Amino acid sequence: MPDRPRETPSPEALNDAIRCLYARAGEQRRPLTADEQRIYQVLVAAWTEAVQGDQELAA
Repeated sequence: MPDRPRETPSPEALNDAIRCLYARAGEQRRPLTADEQRIYQVLVAAWTEAVQGDQELAA
């Protein structure tokens, strides 16, 4: 079965994922774990690309 290209998440979806990550840690009153920090970094990088892509389309 051939791989289908992944759909790029919207900036809004990525922002929601970032908020959820911090909300879970906040509910437990703890800082992000090392794994969560890595996930956060990936999400922020993807969000930055998505926002820049939206701005390029608008130009």
